[in-house]
Amino acid sequence: MRAPKHPDDLYPFILPWAKEGILSQDSSLSIRVGNKVYINPKTKNFLLWAKAKSAKPWIQVSLEEVTKPDSAHEDLPYHLAIYRARPECNAIVHSFQENIQTCSLAGETVKPFLDDMAQIVGPDVPVIPSTLPIDKLLPLLVKKMKGRNAVLLQGMGAFLAHETIDDLHAVCHVFEKACKSFIEARILGGGKAVPWFEARAIRFVYQRKYSKQAAKNRQT
Repeated sequence: MRAPKHPDDLYPFILPWAKEGILSQDSSLSIRVGNKVYINPKTKNFLLWAKAKSAKPWIQVSLEEVTKPDSAHEDLPYHLAIYRARPECNAIVHSFQENIQTCSLAGETVKPFLDDMAQIVGPDVPVIPSTLPIDKLLPLLVKKMKGRNAVLLQGMGAFLAHETIDDLHAVCHVFEKACKSFIEARILGGGKAVPWFEARAIRFVYQRKYSKQAAKNRQT
């Protein structure tokens, strides 16, 4: 799938993602189209807003926006910081999936016990403190997300990003599965994470292969 072109492209995904646990009432979801970012509005329940559709429109802001509109979701500064640092990313979700949330509460870097995490999400996914002032938190968020498609916010789930909506969906699924494996390995013992350098190599090879295939898909 190509990069999203309009925020309405997100509607077909919202309810299925909610059933899968990717989206919940506290989630935020956005896309970037050129220099514009579209994010869901500030609301008490994301899912109820999504079902209503026309109750409030998506909030449109410039990528260079410095003041958050009152109507925009409180996560907007996080989304903008990621988009500015990662020009290849066009879709972001703040997810509280069960195992992702558990790992965020544990406050420990998630290491890959499965190759697909190393390929699709990253060689590991660190946790950043959620209590930092926003001016210190955002640069740390961007730094820790470098070379990865997800970062955990302590006690507050994870921010996940990718080039297309379908790719973002895959990242959410793979990372939730990876968190489950990580938790089970810590509880039951006996698990062995993919070594960091090996995980980096796995991701490097995968991304080279993926980028070539993505380029071919854009030409067709």
